[in-house]
Amino acid sequence: MKYTINFEKEINLMLRNNIGLCPYFRNNGHRFSERFLDIECFYQKQVQSKYIHSFLTKNGMFYLRNLLKNEVAFDNPLFYMLFKAFVYAEIKFIYNFVPQNSHEERLTGHLVSEIANSLSIIKETFEQKAFELYHSNVILEFHYADLSANNNEKNTGADLGLIFHINLPDYQEKVNVAIIQSKKFNNNARIDLMQIDTLQKYAKNYAYYCFYDMNMDERNSPLIQKANTITSFINNDKRESSCGIKSLDRTDIVNGWDGGIPLSIFLIFDMLNSENENIKSFDSIWEAKSIIEGINDTNRNKSINTYNKVFKASRVLTVSVGGVSNSSQDLRDISKLFRFNEYSEHD
Repeated sequence: MKYTINFEKEINLMLRNNIGLCPYFRNNGHRFSERFLDIECFYQKQVQSKYIHSFLTKNGMFYLRNLLKNEVAFDNPLFYMLFKAFVYAEIKFIYNFVPQNSHEERLTGHLVSEIANSLSIIKETFEQKAFELYHSNVILEFHYADLSANNNEKNTGADLGLIFHINLPDYQEKVNVAIIQSKKFNNNARIDLMQIDTLQKYAKNYAYYCFYDMNMDERNSPLIQKANTITSFINNDKRESSCGIKSLDRTDIVNGWDGGIPLSIFLIFDMLNSENENIKSFDSIWEAKSIIEGINDTNRNKSINTYNKVFKASRVLTVSVGGVSNSSQDLRDISKLFRFNEYSEHD
């Protein structure tokens, strides 16, 4: 049975207007193929060798078009569905919210809402396809938690936490985590030196920035870049900082081997990679939650009032590919991972 999700109108609009994923693949196609494509895996796929040769030797836009049309580049057909959902969310975000020029935290809320909406669109079809693949009930669960009500983002340096739980029959069960600070940019991005220092001291190798492109000509997809890479760029920049702020040039964000990668690519090829050693991973979803809420190895023994002042993400997107209810996790409802105070007239 063929399973289709009707995102073609939005995807064709992106391709026609050369926005979203297009600038990245047009300028960095080689970077994508070298970093994310497993060549040996391609040759083991049950497809015609002529097609594979064509795929591997074309330019970046050819990669992109085939990612959007074929499952061959994905480790699992279910990831192909998820990829198209994430791309759809990026396109809706670019058209509906970037032109409004809201502040970063609000833009992040809009982006995560679009991702949650796109996952709800594919949920039923995803589970039908999963049943065909595995002959068992493999579900897609997700939850968006806004933790900002009692949280001061200036103290935390993080707009978003990502928790991705992988629970497929032929994969090692794993929980991957990323902590993200968002920034708008056009010709450059303004990096708060104290903020990035706080982020790196806490999150270390799972600290990232998500850059929102405000350039109305290119309109890149949100771009994910490691915080330690950004630190290297600004440390090599001999220009003096101004009031604790340094500028990160646009070329350092959109181009080069260490430049940002589109969010949809990051979510599929990094966050849903159970063997990726560059992502912070846990066996327990509760451990991942602790990291998001501000308890890491260095402050685990501190009081709750102390660590909440040290670090806490404002928003969290939790996604379970396979579901928590039939996993080894001590959790049966993903929406119960984060708890909230009940409303009070005195609040």
